[in-house]
Amino acid sequence: MVAEKKSKIVKRINSLTAFFRRLAAQKKHINEEMEGKYSPSLIALIGAFGAAVLMILMLFVPNYLGVGDDGSFHRVMEAAGLSYISDTALEERSEFFNRVYLLDTSKYLPGNEMRNSQVLIVKAAVKLDWLLTGDNYFDIRMLALIYGIFYVPAIYLLIRQACMRVKCFSEGFVIGFLGVLIFADVAYITYFNSLYPEAVWFISLLYCIAGAVSFQEKRSLLKEIGSLFLIAGSGIVLMTSRAQCAFIGIILALYCLKLLFTRKEWGFSVVCVLTSLVLSIISIGAMAGLESDFNQTDKFHAMSRGVLFGSNDPAKTLEEFGIDASFELLADVSAYDPIPLVKVEEEVISDNFLNKYSVSDIGRYYIRHPEKFVRMIDIAIKSCFGIRRDQCGNYEKSVGLPEGGRSPFWSLFSTFKNSAAPKTIGYLIVLIIAACLLFGKEYSLRPLEDKRSTVLLDSIAVLLLICISQAGVTIVNSGDAAMIRHCFLVSAGMDIMTYFVFAQIAHRLNIF
Repeated sequence: MVAEKKSKIVKRINSLTAFFRRLAAQKKHINEEMEGKYSPSLIALIGAFGAAVLMILMLFVPNYLGVGDDGSFHRVMEAAGLSYISDTALEERSEFFNRVYLLDTSKYLPGNEMRNSQVLIVKAAVKLDWLLTGDNYFDIRMLALIYGIFYVPAIYLLIRQACMRVKCFSEGFVIGFLGVLIFADVAYITYFNSLYPEAVWFISLLYCIAGAVSFQEKRSLLKEIGSLFLIAGSGIVLMTSRAQCAFIGIILALYCLKLLFTRKEWGFSVVCVLTSLVLSIISIGAMAGLESDFNQTDKFHAMSRGVLFGSNDPAKTLEEFGIDASFELLADVSAYDPIPLVKVEEEVISDNFLNKYSVSDIGRYYIRHPEKFVRMIDIAIKSCFGIRRDQCGNYEKSVGLPEGGRSPFWSLFSTFKNSAAPKTIGYLIVLIIAACLLFGKEYSLRPLEDKRSTVLLDSIAVLLLICISQAGVTIVNSGDAAMIRHCFLVSAGMDIMTYFVFAQIAHRLNIF
């Protein structure tokens, strides 16, 4: 019996060994055939074409896919002059995706509308739809078309930069396929057919990072200035899309200053400084001028689902804010509970609780207790791993699927993230360590060394700072109650970090 088991194990090992030998031989054959023909641009072009096909299948071919409204569309709809076609559509807005909206300016209040880059894009789509059809209806696929036109080049640029460090076709093909697998996932693409800001965030971030990483290769002065403009342009769209994104402009401005050392021409240095200055000014203006993304309910959650939620002694914590210890009962309480313990509008809550602290008070609390902030960051990472809105359907009601139905098409990566990926701050730490080990050897602080060797690690640092800033803004303003709504960029940033780290590991180990 023991001999038979050993014999089976040996056979399986031999079979696997033979399989990997055949795979290695096939890889060698393909690379020999493609020797001298490998091109990062070609791989990126094929990847972008694949992403475009997938996007068309999801958004423009029946059954059309999108994302239902979780209740946050109303301000964008008012600003763009849209409304739901019927009361039934309004009542079922989260369970089903609404493709067609009614042009309705009756709720439009001049001077009171939401103003940001996303609203401008939605207004442009509405205007274009009206010019083409002349009717009183808006098909949201027109908005998806605008997003798609900008999305495909972004995918091309990102995949091309990821493939720049490999020299053989098999590695480039795997890296290109992985780019399509991650960044053409249905969880990302369906946001194009919606009024959420996620589509603007996603596409702008792809351009920002593709532009940032492009400095790893030495090019003409004109092309490098073009990359600076790409970072600045996409960064401006990103930071003006919502107030919570405004600080990203400062992060990008610092990166542009760091690029001063990649070239010695004074003209390039001047452009770097001017780009950094413009990003900083617009960032500060966005912080001061854009409407806050958070309300009184969020402020309540910042304490109940943030500070108190992470406290071992809520009564003592309340004393730090000068709040009566009796409010410790609010620890872990959410205003969104089916039967809420309190109502935020109640006078006793407003006068004796909400008015006792501000966002800056909460920020200073986390500075004094960094371990509490790290714990909340861990919660943020867990919350935002699933970037698909819970209970928000992907299908129109006419399709006949159950309420809240979500499409399984091209969802391998998002499904893996939800079910198998480690949802912890430890995963982010592992990514950072891996990036330092992979890209840190080339890093140099010496003034005469080639500063292009620092570009990849600097770009990873930009992504890390974006993740921390977005998680931090959400934690300070609303605790963990609305992280899925505000922490999209944390998940997208980690996906891009994962992509570049995997590409480098695959290259170093020569496994493909």
